[in-house]
Amino acid sequence: MKRYLYVFLIILAGLSVMVAACSPTGGEPGIETADTADSAAGQVVEEIAEVKEDIMVNGLTGVRWVLESYANAAGETTEALADSEVTAEFGSDGRVAGSAGCNQYFATYTVDGNALTISQAGSTMMACEPVEVMQQEADYLAALQSAATFTIDGEQLTIANAAGETVLTFQAGESSGLTGTNWVATMYNTGTEAVTNVLEGTTITALFTEDGQMNGSAGCNNYMTSYTLDGQNITIQPPATTRKMCPEPAGVMEQETAFVSMLPQAATYSISGNKLELRTADGALIASFVSAP
Repeated sequence: MKRYLYVFLIILAGLSVMVAACSPTGGEPGIETADTADSAAGQVVEEIAEVKEDIMVNGLTGVRWVLESYANAAGETTEALADSEVTAEFGSDGRVAGSAGCNQYFATYTVDGNALTISQAGSTMMACEPVEVMQQEADYLAALQSAATFTIDGEQLTIANAAGETVLTFQAGESSGLTGTNWVATMYNTGTEAVTNVLEGTTITALFTEDGQMNGSAGCNNYMTSYTLDGQNITIQPPATTRKMCPEPAGVMEQETAFVSMLPQAATYSISGNKLELRTADGALIASFVSAP
């Protein structure tokens, strides 16, 4: 945030010089020069507003936010459970995803200044113990959907509802690493130039090991393969899979086939906070993952 504030101050100083340069002088016609100054001043105001918005948006995205407290169903501020990490990451593509403590969730969001709107979240469908984890998850997702505004102070993110009541408080956390992280897919490429959500009731995972192996669940069967890295470039070999047939939910086998067949087309990977993306050489998204707790 300090870096963005520094850039903002530099731009503000430069725009102030522009206004001063357009100010009336003794040798210029007063009316024309005044109009020019008014126009420049208006441009300054617009530029400042845009810079402020950029600072706010850049402060929100690209960070793995870890929940500190939330408003429960009774509206009471409650500390997050210590043994169940809840996270949120706001992507530049207008999606927010993370762990709700048990299940992985995903939603869309929009930002207008410090106004924040978050859609109803979709999630995986696991059940976790103890029961407090599931209650926290339900309260968290409800609070997330009630978002109306947000503020960032240093490394703390605060989200409030339309009544101005704080419903969620986060602290900036560290990004996940490619290896040793349990990655859970939220989106995948169907192989028909379309990207869609992972089917409800199914889970696609990926685990990259230090020795160049990759394995996980493709939604029905387990798969295993190998990979190599060169900077942010990645090469994934065609995977081998187990041979089960899963009749439900509808479409699970087609989803699995698409995911497995697209993996060898991966050319690059990127990690932002707790989000991993695999893309083709042309930049097409192959799969998007979030780190599991």
